[in-house]
Parts: sequence; C-alpha cells; structure tokens
Amino acid sequence: MKLFPGSLLWRTLIVLVAALILSQAASLWLLHQHVTQPRMAFGIGQFVSHLKTISAALQTMTPPQQEEFIGRIAEKEGIRISLVRGTERMRPAANVPSIQFLRERIRELFGAESDVYVRGPAAQSGDTRPQVLWVRLPAGERDFWIAFPRGRIERDSANALVAWGVSGLLIAILATFFIVWKLTRPLSDLARAARTLGKGVDPTPVEETGPSEIRAVARAFNQMMAALQKDQRERATFLAGVSHDLRTPLSRLRLEVEMLDEKVDPAAQRAMVEDVGEMNAIIDQFIDFMRSEAEEPLSPVNLAELARNCAERAARGGAQVRCELSDVPTLLLRPLAMQRLVDNLLVNAARHAGGEVLVRAQYLDGEVIVSLLDRGPGIPKDMVERLKEPFTRRDAARSGSSGAGLGLAIANRVATLHGGRLDLLPREGGGLEARLVLPVT
Repeated sequence: MKLFPGSLLWRTLIVLVAALILSQAASLWLLHQHVTQPRMAFGIGQFVSHLKTISAALQTMTPPQQEEFIGRIAEKEGIRISLVRGTERMRPAANVPSIQFLRERIRELFGAESDVYVRGPAAQSGDTRPQVLWVRLPAGERDFWIAFPRGRIERDSANALVAWGVSGLLIAILATFFIVWKLTRPLSDLARAARTLGKGVDPTPVEETGPSEIRAVARAFNQMMAALQKDQRERATFLAGVSHDLRTPLSRLRLEVEMLDEKVDPAAQRAMVEDVGEMNAIIDQFIDFMRSEAEEPLSPVNLAELARNCAERAARGGAQVRCELSDVPTLLLRPLAMQRLVDNLLVNAARHAGGEVLVRAQYLDGEVIVSLLDRGPGIPKDMVERLKEPFTRRDAARSGSSGAGLGLAIANRVATLHGGRLDLLPREGGGLEARLVLPVT
C-alpha cells in the first residue's frame, strides 16, 4: 500500500497544501508577535487609563453624583459600577495572556492587592472563559466593582482565522487544479498518442503546447513518430517491390517445372512445384505484413460466423477442421483483418501440428474468445512472446516449420489493434491453444 499518491495532481496538491499550512503557521506567529500582542497591550493600556479616570472622578463626587455618573457610564460604555459589599462571590480570573497583562497594569496603578475577578464559584459552570470580568476599583473611602465585557481587552479571532484558513485552502486547491491541468493536458494527449501508436495506428501529431519542457517532449515524440512512419513506408515499399519482382520469375519457374513431365522424376517435380508454392505463400505473408489493417473501417462482425467461414475455407483446402461455436455478441471490428488473423492461426495449426484442428468460439466474463486447438508439439513457455515477433521461427518448437515467420506476428498485431490479445497456451492433454480474446465494450 502506497502512502503517497502517484498522480501529479495529488502530489502537487499535497505539496501546496503543506506549504500553505506552514506559511499560515509562520504568518500567525508573526501576526501574534508583531500585531496582535502590541494592539492588545495598547488597548488594555487605554482601558486601564480609563479606569483610573473613573476612579478619580468617583473620588470627587457626592453619592447622588456618583449614582448619576454610574448610570451614564453604564448607558454609554456598557460598564457597570457597583459598591463593594463584601458578599460577592468572586474568584481570580484565569491567568491567560490578556488577563495577565491587565492584572499587571492594574496593580501598577492601584496597588499590589488589585486583581481581575470573575463572578461565581469555579465549579459552577463548564465555561472556562467567562464573558464578564470584574475589577475592584478603590475610590477614596469606598471601593467599587467595575464589571465590563471581556471584549474590551481581547478579541476572539477564531472565526477570522478559520475563514482565512478555508479561503487559503480553496485558493490553493483551485490554483493546483489549474496548474496541473495546464501540465497534464498535453501529457494526457501524449499518452493517448503513444497508446494509439503502440496499437499500430498512426495518431495525429501531438499539439506542442504548455511549458518549454512539455513542448520539448511533445516535439521529440512527433519527430519520433514521423521517423517511424517514414521507416514503415520505406519498409512497405521495399517489401512490396521485392514481392512484386519475385512474382513474375516464380510464375515462370512454376510453368517450366510443370512442363518437365517426362524429363524429371515425378516425385522431384511435385517437390519443386510445392517449393514454388511455398515461396508464393511467403510472398503472400510479406504482402499481408506490410498491409496497414488500421486503414480498414470498422463494421459489425460476428466472430463465430467469421471463424466458421475460415474453417470451411481451410477444410476445402485439405485441412482437418472441427468447430464448436457458441453464440457470441457482435463486435465492431475490421472484417478482413480478423479474417487474416484466423486464417493465419489455422494455417499455422494445420502446417505445424497436423491432424485435426478444433475451432472454438464462446462468450465468457464479458469477453469473446476464439480458440484454435491442435495436438502438435506445442511451444515452450520461454518462446511464446518471441514467436509473436516478426520473422521469428523456432523449428524445435514446431516440427516441420516453414514460411517467413510472420503468421503469429500478423495475428498478434491485429489482436492488439482491436484492443484484445493473442495467447499461446498449452492445451490440456498435449498440443497448443492459440486463443484470441476481445473485450465486449
């Protein structure tokens, strides 16, 4: 199990979010040290100076004047002033930074006995941050309680911090998606073109957009694709020219061999005719191999019917073929290419294995499977993938082999072009199973 995601999108998102969190943590610390604390100290200093003014005013007033003054203060500033009677249940306020700073300033002005209080016993409520604070204010011969909202000395910035954090994360996510989209769009186009090219189909050139590094990769891919297309055209031209040039002398040679009825041994004559036919078959393989199946349009094909037609054609040519065909879904395929695939597998099985070839078609687990089974020597496991490559033969694997080694390569290329695969498996009881598997989409 991978703890770190593999996609560029999520990796970039994690890096940016982590960087944002670290940046916000540093910003909050700097804000607290250089903005919040100085502003809090300034506000508390002003408030304590205001309390000093209230104390001085109360000392100079008569009781009726004090009552009038207390009423105006409560109405205008929300500060409640009451006489200390000694029956109030007060306890010192918790020693948080803002309270500690207020406590120190009050003691500087009104003496070491002054303190900041909250009302009620400590266990009366689960609220650890009472919203009303009390200060015992001396005013001449009488002491007064000054009750004021906690907001006068501190501000609750939690909502602002949450909003700031959420906004930053949203901005980071949107920026990440925009950046990654700009980066991955040309990469996705490049990946699709590479997959298309791997199936043997010539894709359209990749658009050279994005950052300079991405443009360089796209440009290199387009150059590589153009070079491959050029090599393929040159190879096809070469094979076509050679195949065409060999047709005429081979036709003449076969005609001359067939006219040697009384001049050579009949067995030798038949062998020469078979050799000429084998050379013609090799030329046919060259022509099939250089043909581009991707140019053929797609059309509905029933693989069971196609396999039956190929088997009947092989039987007319002398092969022993038996069919076990089930109903299968119709697929969009290239009919001539699929026919060449099945024909090549039938020719290989009849040529190399001898005996009866079983053709089977079935629909299983969302896949159409066409199998050709023989009782020949089979293929060693270490040779299976190599024999799917062009011009590869293994006489030790299939006795009596002949041809150019292109049959399985053509079949494998057609299967890959259609999004399927060609498996060469050992048959139960001996022999080989050539299995074409195509997904039903």
